[in-house]
Amino acid sequence: MIKKNLIKIILIFFFISGCGYNPIFSNKNSNFSIYELSTTGNSKLNKIINNRLSNYQGINSQKKFSITIETIYNKKVASRDTKGNPKTYSVNLKSIVLVTDLEGNEYKKSFLKSINYNNRDDKSNLKKYENQTSKNLAKKISEEIIIYLRSI
Repeated sequence: MIKKNLIKIILIFFFISGCGYNPIFSNKNSNFSIYELSTTGNSKLNKIINNRLSNYQGINSQKKFSITIETIYNKKVASRDTKGNPKTYSVNLKSIVLVTDLEGNEYKKSFLKSINYNNRDDKSNLKKYENQTSKNLAKKISEEIIIYLRSI
């Protein structure tokens, strides 16, 4: 009985240890590299996108890209209450990416992320929430850019 349980545990261990975990956005098995990266627009959000893409700079790869990113951040009031005070806000983050490879081929694509959120009485919490959501949107766009560059 103990031998059967021990054998089952050992077999389960071998099957589980055989499974390999590879992060999706790892630059180790990347099929591209970035030799030039320039950004325009919202500097705070561009810094987040730039930091995530800078992991792909200096990698030895056959596909090498020059990338120009223009980031447009837009916050507007989505709805108001009966007194005219803002009730909900809408934040849009748009990144226009221009990719040029070594042969001179150009690829252009726009990435758009948006979110709606309710107004808060505490304005400092509202500002913190807005900053955090804009950072999250920038991270999502940078992930989409990486997936796009892998597909070229």
